[in-house]
Amino acid sequence: MDAFDTLPDGTPFPFWDDRTAYRQVYHVAQGHPRAADDNPGTEAAPFASIGRAAQLLQPGEKVVVHAGVYRECVRPARGGTATDGMIAYEAAPGEPVVVTGAEAWTPAARPSAGWAMTPPANGATVWMADLPEALFRAYNPFLVRNAYEYMTHYAQLQDPAWLTRAMMRRGMIFCNGRRLAQVFRARELSGRDGAFWVEESGLRVHFRLPGDAAPETPLEVSAREQTFAPSETGLGYIRVSGFTFTHAAGPLPVPQRGSLSTSRGHHWIIEDCRVEWANGVGIDIGIQSWDSAAGGESGHHIVRRNRVSHCGICGLAGALGVTHTLVEDNVFEHIGWHNLERMYECGGIKFHLARHCLLRRNVFRHLEHAGGVWLDVDNINCRIAGNVFADLATVVGAIYSEMNYERNRVDHNLMWDVRRPAGESADFIESGSGLRADCNDTLVADHNVFGRLDSFAILFSLIQSDRRSSGRTGLCRANSARHNLLVHTPRRLHLGRREENASDWNLFDSRDDNCSFHIAHPAPGNYQKLASWQQYFGLDEHSAQARITAAFDPDTLVFTWRIEGELPAGFPPPGPLDLEQWSKSLGAGEGRQVFPVKAAGTAAGAGR
Repeated sequence: MDAFDTLPDGTPFPFWDDRTAYRQVYHVAQGHPRAADDNPGTEAAPFASIGRAAQLLQPGEKVVVHAGVYRECVRPARGGTATDGMIAYEAAPGEPVVVTGAEAWTPAARPSAGWAMTPPANGATVWMADLPEALFRAYNPFLVRNAYEYMTHYAQLQDPAWLTRAMMRRGMIFCNGRRLAQVFRARELSGRDGAFWVEESGLRVHFRLPGDAAPETPLEVSAREQTFAPSETGLGYIRVSGFTFTHAAGPLPVPQRGSLSTSRGHHWIIEDCRVEWANGVGIDIGIQSWDSAAGGESGHHIVRRNRVSHCGICGLAGALGVTHTLVEDNVFEHIGWHNLERMYECGGIKFHLARHCLLRRNVFRHLEHAGGVWLDVDNINCRIAGNVFADLATVVGAIYSEMNYERNRVDHNLMWDVRRPAGESADFIESGSGLRADCNDTLVADHNVFGRLDSFAILFSLIQSDRRSSGRTGLCRANSARHNLLVHTPRRLHLGRREENASDWNLFDSRDDNCSFHIAHPAPGNYQKLASWQQYFGLDEHSAQARITAAFDPDTLVFTWRIEGELPAGFPPPGPLDLEQWSKSLGAGEGRQVFPVKAAGTAAGAGR
C-alpha cells in the first residue's frame, strides 16, 4: 500500500519532529494541595495555572499539566528556536486535562418577565437570570454577535432565515454537556426547551433547560474567545500534546481565530488533543486572514492524532501561510452546527493558498452543513490521500478543489454517503458530490472509492468561469480521473468541458450506467452511458462495469464489498485498502477495516 509520503510533484514530503532533550520540566497540578502560582513549579510544589508556566518556559523546557479543569486561556510568552530547542506543553499521561473557555454558573432564576411570549403548551416556565459581570474579562461573547468581517461579501443577505442564524450571539450555554440552542427572539422559547435567548445587554438570559429541568441546575457558560493562543504572532517550535480544549466562544471566520491557535506561527506540533465545542473554528494554523500582512516564517506544522468535533463552522482552518504542513490520523466529526455553509468558510478542513501540504489517513464523518476538505484558490502541490469521508450533508462536497491551477492530487480516499443538506435544491449539481473541482486545472484523482452520493462522484465543473484569480480564470482542463471505484453512484462523472480532461481505467457499478456521464460545454450539454461515452468522446476506453455491492460503517470504519464481473486489467486496490485485503476479498464479500493496521478513528485523541 502507498505510504502517502510523497507530494504530487514526486518529491518526498519533508517530515520533521521534536528532537528536544528537555533540560527543565515544570509541573502544573490544580488539584494538588500545595498548588500555587508562586511555587517553583516542581512536582512537589506545582503551579496552579498553566498560564504561569507559559510565562516562564524557555526553549528546551516543557510543562507537564496534571488532571483538572483549567478555566483559562493559555498565552505562551515565547516559542522555541529549532527542532532540538522546542517548548512543549504536555498533559500528564493518562490524566484528563481540560482547558475550557467556559465558567461554571448556577443561575439565580426567576420566571421570565418583560417580554411578550405565549406560555409553553406543556405548562412549563420560561426562566430568566443575570450573568455575573465578573465572569467576563474584557470580552463578553453574549454581547457580541456572530456577524463576521466579510459578511457583506460572502453571505446570503437576501435569505432572512440564513441572516437570522448569522446574527446569533457568540456565547454558548451547556447543561450536562449538552449545548443549548440559541433563538433569535424571546417568543421562540414558547415552542422549545433546551434553548436560550439573550437580551441586548448581553447579561440577562432567558432560557428553558432540556426537558424543562429545574433552573437551578449547574451550567457552563462560555466566557473566553480562545483556550490556547499566543498574544504575540509568529511564535515557532511549540508542541501541544494530550489536552482537551473546549467551549471557546470565538468568532466566525474570517479572520480565523480558533479555540487552539498558532497565532500566525510556524513549526507547531499539535498532537493527541481533543478540540471540541468551538463556536467558530477549532484550530487555526495559517495567518488568519487574506488581509494579514505577509512576511515572516509560517507553516511547517504537524497536526496529528487529534479529535476535532462539534465546531460551529470549521475544524481546522488556514488562510494563507499554510506550507509544508502535515495533517495525519485525525478525526473530524459533528462540524457545521451553525447551518451557515453558504458563508463559504465551513468544513472539516478549509485551507486558502496552501503549498506542499500532505493530508493523509484522516476521518471526516457526521458533518452537516460542512464539507470534508476544501482547498480554496491557488493551492499548489497538495495531496489528499488515504482519508475517509462518510455521512456528510454538504453543499460543497466531500472534497472541494476550487480554482487551483497547479498540480494537486486526490488519491486512495473513500467518499461514502454524501448528501445535499435538507432544503437544498437538487438544481445545484454540486450539492452532495464526492470530489468537486470547479474551474480547476491539472488535478489528479486516482484510486478513490465513491459510494452513495446524491450528486456526481467526480465533478470537474466550470461554474465560476468568469471569476479571476492569480491573473486569469480557471479553464477546467488537464484534470484526470483514473483507477477509481464507483458504486451506488447514478451520477458518475461531470465535465465542464471535454477538451484535455481524461478519465480511464475506472470500475463502475453496472446498475448505474444510464445517463451517468455528463458534459456541460458546449451548450446544451449531453448525458451519456459508458458505451457512448467511449464511442463518441474517447473517454474511459479501458474502464469496465461490474455488479458491485458495498456498504460502509463510518463509526467502525468497516467497508464490506463484493464484486461480480471482470475488472479493468491490473485494477489496483482503490481507496485506503491495501493490496492483500483487496486480493483476498474480491468476490468474497468480506468486511475489512479501512485502516487495517492503524485506525485513525481509534488513535486520535488517545493522549500521550
